[in-house]
Amino acid sequence: MLPIKLNGVPYNFPTEVAEISLGQFFALRQSKGILHEICALTGINHETVSNFKGRDDLDKCSALLNTLGQKLAAGFDGHTLPKQTVVGGKTIRVPKNLKIEPVGAFIAVYNLINDEQKRCAAAQIEFDPTNIIPQVLAHYLWLPFMGDDVLYNDEKIENEAYQQQIMTIPITDAVPIANFFFRKFPHL
Repeated sequence: MLPIKLNGVPYNFPTEVAEISLGQFFALRQSKGILHEICALTGINHETVSNFKGRDDLDKCSALLNTLGQKLAAGFDGHTLPKQTVVGGKTIRVPKNLKIEPVGAFIAVYNLINDEQKRCAAAQIEFDPTNIIPQVLAHYLWLPFMGDDVLYNDEKIENEAYQQQIMTIPITDAVPIANFFFRKFPHL
């Protein structure tokens, strides 16, 4: 992260792909131009960004966005599973046997992918697995995040506070974990 000042207020701006969270990644995918991209990566609200006092702040952000965009375009390792990741500031162990650990998550993820493919087919749109990365991760990382003394429960996965924690996972960890399932489907 690069500490920068925008309108005289300090912010951290990601300079490496590993510093981009899943939430920031989704915000970037939905952005409508440079101002939205700055908001996505810094957490600054749109009104503040729209009221930069001078062009210097915009130029600084534009240069940082271009550099980061080049790194994203170059890609990153989307296949090697991390041994651990950070969810909401908490370091957790990624399950070693993603295919069946726990079985309830396996079934839920299988159904999630299947249902999303059917929904896309019915709507005659292309299936984009990226859209369900947060839900896949929410199922598989719930037990490691909550601790060994809890039981897996599909209904608790939808908890909004937990879903927000999932969006803090670094994109370089989120994609390989989710890709495991997308590559294996339908033979999970």
